[in-house]
Amino acid sequence: MTDATTILSDYIIAPAHVGFVVEDLESAVELARQLYGIDEDSIRYEPTPGVEAPTRFAFFTVGGLTFEYIQPCDDHYRELLFASPSGGGGINHIAWQVTDIDAAARVLAEHGVLPGYVTPDGVITIGRKRMLYLDPATAGGQLVELIEERAGELD
Repeated sequence: MTDATTILSDYIIAPAHVGFVVEDLESAVELARQLYGIDEDSIRYEPTPGVEAPTRFAFFTVGGLTFEYIQPCDDHYRELLFASPSGGGGINHIAWQVTDIDAAARVLAEHGVLPGYVTPDGVITIGRKRMLYLDPATAGGQLVELIEERAGELD
């Protein structure tokens, strides 16, 4: 099998974010604010605080790198996220912004690197984002997310 990073490098634009699974989103964000000196206005929450959801997210940028904190809120996502290769703590996944997610997925599949994790059936679309997770069993044990942002379309 060819090294997936060599295959993928033709499509990568830049890192999109580094994701961390957290037990308590508010506590994790507060610690990040203290550590990095982040202003509350620079943190984007999805969904907005107070809205019930199976997962909650906080995004913020430090030194040009975006962090994604993920709090699973229901049993399904708690089991899925905390059982992932780094579910006990630390980095959960690396997300790469790519130029053409469909082409990247085809080339990766030709080399045995397949979709998996929360997108086992392939690319999903949420607003302007199209995303695909790679199955860690076919991606060298790493949880990798590919993201293509389509310009000019509404969320």
